[in-house]
Amino acid sequence: MSGRIADSGSHRLVVVPPGGPLRGHAVAVTVGAGTAISHHVPFLMTVGTGPNAIRTAVHAIPLPEVPRNFIAVSKDVADEWDADLEREPWTLDQADTALVRSLTLELPVERDLRKAARDVARAGLAGELIWIPADGSEMSLTVSNLPHRVRSADTAGHTGVIGLITSDTRMEVYAPAVRAGVDIVILADCSGSMDLDDLPADPSSPAALGQPWMTRMEALRHSLGDLLSVRLQVSGRVSRLALVQFNKRTRQLFPQGGGMAQLDGSSPRRDIDEFRRSVRELTSSGGTDIGNALYDAANLLYQYGHAGNEKLIVLVSDGADWEQKGEEGTGEMVEAVTEPVSLMTHLYEDAGIRLHALGISTPELYLRRGFEPAVGMVPDHQLLRRLVEAGGGDPGAVGGLDVLEKYFSSLGTGVTYTVRERLAERQMAGQIPSQTIDALKRLAHDAAHGNWAARCAELSLRIMDGAGNCSGHGVRAFGDPIWEIDRVNQLCERNAHRTASSEQALAKILAQTVHALRPRSDDARLADAASALCLTLDLLAAVAEQRSELADAYYRRFGVRDNVLAALQADAMTRVCEGLTAMHEKLRRLPDHAGRANPPVATEDEPSYRD
Repeated sequence: MSGRIADSGSHRLVVVPPGGPLRGHAVAVTVGAGTAISHHVPFLMTVGTGPNAIRTAVHAIPLPEVPRNFIAVSKDVADEWDADLEREPWTLDQADTALVRSLTLELPVERDLRKAARDVARAGLAGELIWIPADGSEMSLTVSNLPHRVRSADTAGHTGVIGLITSDTRMEVYAPAVRAGVDIVILADCSGSMDLDDLPADPSSPAALGQPWMTRMEALRHSLGDLLSVRLQVSGRVSRLALVQFNKRTRQLFPQGGGMAQLDGSSPRRDIDEFRRSVRELTSSGGTDIGNALYDAANLLYQYGHAGNEKLIVLVSDGADWEQKGEEGTGEMVEAVTEPVSLMTHLYEDAGIRLHALGISTPELYLRRGFEPAVGMVPDHQLLRRLVEAGGGDPGAVGGLDVLEKYFSSLGTGVTYTVRERLAERQMAGQIPSQTIDALKRLAHDAAHGNWAARCAELSLRIMDGAGNCSGHGVRAFGDPIWEIDRVNQLCERNAHRTASSEQALAKILAQTVHALRPRSDDARLADAASALCLTLDLLAAVAEQRSELADAYYRRFGVRDNVLAALQADAMTRVCEGLTAMHEKLRRLPDHAGRANPPVATEDEPSYRD
């Protein structure tokens, strides 16, 4: 965290109609609000305290219509927060940022995944912000005015940061099983190469049997067992499943009677036991014919898939037996590249059947095991990737037992769909609607005639008290008054009941303040004590001389610009209070004119007026 910009103690948070640049997670601040605020800089807005605090990454948009010491939020954001913004404490802080490499959003309502992915792509998320908490608490992202739960966000390990979504962010949408049924055909490669033991074994796995390595087939059986365990914990929308083994031929193992069967927490015991037996029957032999396997899997989905469910083929293979036999022959590469890819394209585009692929083992694992490179044994996942591209699925996951376990654990709980289009850019500009401008104008009017008037009255009393404290110590230290305290009191009493209505009126107030508070300069110790105050008075005097261009002159001298003159008046009076506080601290440490030192101890009747 690199700095606080504002909080409920220094600013007032108000709600205005949304529109123009003030849309989505954006807040509006006044131009020249004491910091170099730009909509290109992200901020963290925290509303409330404790475990129930709401933390949202926001864009700060400088708008000249926003009065000083006010921050405006759009009504749609306020409704999303559902908090009493007039009473809840809040803060606006700068924070470190990190690029979001990938993001998975859970759909809040039941809908078609392809349409949902398209809408996400076109929702203008590139350039949007999301808070990545360090404590692992839940995250959400609003898309088209609907909050979506964030299942995962990859920011290269950075937490406690604001994540920046770009057009290169890999986006996924996820529908839980209770909202999106999914019919699955698992195509299990049972060619001879699956009997190779080049995968590091999980010591806790029964399949390991105390050995450091396990076969590719053993890893597949173990992962399918995990799939069953997860499916038994889910009940909701109807989902059907079939398990098919393939080499040169296909053979359906589950359900053994053909078709597809529901497999979840509500399934009968006989179906659960049958699936376990089917997994144990997986055996390795021969080569592969992937085209034939895809065709049979599509047939199952077409005939037995539940209406409205997602249709998914999960292809699990090491790819080792896919070798080219020549253009003239009927070898597997001719069958398994030319025909299967075009077949998968047709199944996806015309029948809505998607394909995910899991590549078992890798060339690195194979060589690490100590085997010599051999045709038909080294894993090769090129065809898997091409089939996934054609079948609208996720990029094929490749690896050992850990990759299989992770995939099948999530497969039983819902459906994930990758957003294929590049994310559209967030709309940062646009004309502010007239209703928003009217609300900001009313806010400025109220600030000028309400809050600022009370603020100026309070500051006038503080100046009177601060000047009185300084005057008392001045007489003690120098023997003579440092200014005419009655003139100061009269000025403060008069200013406590008025705020400037024009630049000329403000120039007059500033000039009178300078004249009344300018101390005599015949003593070096007094000049040193009043140095901070005199610097402020010199700058205010220079501003007061520019009667017709006072606001511009004030900005040049102090770096503060405001379209409400009373706000500039309050700022000037605050600076005078600060100068009096610094002067008081120095005067009270001076010895009196008889030589007695005054101990630097605060008294109840001499409060500090540092604002």
